[in-house]
Amino acid sequence: MQVRAWIRFLLLVVGMTASGVLHAQGIIDTIRSRGELVIATDATYPPFEYKKDGQIIGFDVDVATELARDLGVKLRWIDSEWAGVLGALESGKADLVMAGVTITEERKTKGYLFSRPYFLSGQVIARRKGDTRIQKPEDLKDKIVSVQQETTGQFAVQKIGVPKDHMLKFDQIQDGLLDLRNKKSDACVGDLPTIKAILSKGYPEIELAGPVFVKENLGIVAWKTHPELIAQVNRSLDRMMAGGAYARSYPQWFEEPYDTALVAALDKVKDQGSPVPAALEAATAHPIGTVQSVGGSAFTFRWDLLKDALPILARGAVLTLELTALSLVFGVVGGLLLALARVSPFVLFRPFAVAYVEVVRGTPLLMQIYVIYFVLPAIGIGLSPFVAGVLALSLNAAAYTSEIFRAGIESIDSGQMEAARSLGMDYPTAMRWVILPQTLRRVLPPLTNEAVALLKDSSLVSVVALSELMRAGKEIATNSGSPTTVYLTVAVFYLVMTLPLTWLVRRLEQKWQPISRPRAKKVAV
Repeated sequence: MQVRAWIRFLLLVVGMTASGVLHAQGIIDTIRSRGELVIATDATYPPFEYKKDGQIIGFDVDVATELARDLGVKLRWIDSEWAGVLGALESGKADLVMAGVTITEERKTKGYLFSRPYFLSGQVIARRKGDTRIQKPEDLKDKIVSVQQETTGQFAVQKIGVPKDHMLKFDQIQDGLLDLRNKKSDACVGDLPTIKAILSKGYPEIELAGPVFVKENLGIVAWKTHPELIAQVNRSLDRMMAGGAYARSYPQWFEEPYDTALVAALDKVKDQGSPVPAALEAATAHPIGTVQSVGGSAFTFRWDLLKDALPILARGAVLTLELTALSLVFGVVGGLLLALARVSPFVLFRPFAVAYVEVVRGTPLLMQIYVIYFVLPAIGIGLSPFVAGVLALSLNAAAYTSEIFRAGIESIDSGQMEAARSLGMDYPTAMRWVILPQTLRRVLPPLTNEAVALLKDSSLVSVVALSELMRAGKEIATNSGSPTTVYLTVAVFYLVMTLPLTWLVRRLEQKWQPISRPRAKKVAV
C-alpha cells in the first residue's frame, strides 16, 4: 500500500509540474509545441464559413490558413452552434474564434480580445418581395422580426424598439429567412454578406429592404489571457492586407474588388480592436518568443452574473415545465391509445399503429420539430412556435409511451382477461377495470423515465425560437464571458425540476404496490 501511495504522490507532482510549465509557457509557444492552431466556428455562415462536401470553406478559412502558416502549424477547426463558440475560448478548447464576430465594447468587457477589424460589415433587413410596408428600420417596430440569437442583428432590432414578443430568435440565420418565407415573420435582420450569400442560392421570394442600417466591424477573437496571440494575429492580418492574400481571396467570396478604397476603410478602423501593449507587439515579432501568460482561471464561478441571470433562467424553466407538462399529458394519452390499438382484437388498427411507432422512433426528434414548424407551412398548416413545440414533443412521446404501455399490458397474465370475460365482461370493460389498473402500476417507473427524458428533450424546441431553459442559458452564456457559470446553473435548474418528479413516483410506487410496503408488526395480546 505504501508503494502505491508513493506512486500516486509522484504522479500528482509530475502532473502539477507539467501544468505549471504549460501555464508559464506563452500561448504562441504552446500552439507551436502542440503543432496546431485550434479555431472555433459556426460553419453555417456563408461566405465566411460553411460546409461543402464535408469540408469547411469560406473567407475565414482562407484567412485562418494564412494565420496557421505564419505560426508554422496545422489548422484545426471546432464546428459548433453559435451559442457555444465563444465559450470554447474560456474552456481552453480553442485558441481563437472566427465566426463573423462583430467587435463590440460589451464583448470586450466580458473577457474577449479582438484583433484589428479584418472585414467591414453591417446589418440589413430582408423582406418578402413586394412588401412595401417595410422600407426602413423604423417600420419594424410593430412587425414580427426573425434574428439569429445573441448576435448584433438581435441587438440592432432591440435598439430599434421591436418588442421582445415580436422577435423570433433562431440558432441559425437560415432558419430566420425560412421563417420569413413561410410568412411567420415579416422581416429578417442579419449581416449583409451572409444574407446576400444565402439569398443568391435560393429564396427567390425574399429581397433586401434598403442598404446597411448599422455598420459593423468583424474581428478575430481570443480569450482575455492571450493578448500576445492577438498581437500575432494583427501582424499576420497586416501582412495579408498589404500583400496578395487578401486581394486573391476577397473577390472570390464577396464578388467585389479589394481596392484601395477598401484598404483605406480597413486602415481607418484599425484601432477598434483590443489594444495590445507595445512590449507584446515587439515580442511577437520574433519567430519564437517566450511570453508569460496573464494569470487568471477560465473556470471562475461568477456569483455576480447570477443576479441578472437567475430571473431569466427562471422564466425559461417555467416555459420548460409548461412544455413538458402539456406534452406529457398528450403523449401519455396518445401512447395509451396506440398501445390499445396494437393489442386490440380489431386487426384493422394494428398496421397504422405499428407504422406510426416505427416512423417516429426511427427519426430524430429534432427533425420532427423542423418538419412540423418549417415544412408544414408549405402545405398551408402554419403553427406558432409554442404549439409546434408541444405537438412535436407530444407525438414523439406518444410513440415511446405506447411501447411502455404495450409491454405492460402484455405482461399481465392472460388468465386475468379470461377470468374477466367469464364473469360476463366484454373486452373493453375487462380492459378498463381489470387489465389497465394493474398495467399502470407496472409501467409507472418507465413512464417516470420517459417524463424525465421529455423534460430534457424540451431543450430541442429552441430551434423554433422558444426561449426555454436551455435556450435562455445559451443566450446568457454566448456573450457573458462565463459560460461555465451559466451552464452549471442551468444543470442545477434541471436537477431541481427532475428530483420532485422522481420523489413523487417513488411515493406512488409505495402506495400502489402493497407487496413493497413494510408490513405492520403484530402486537402480542
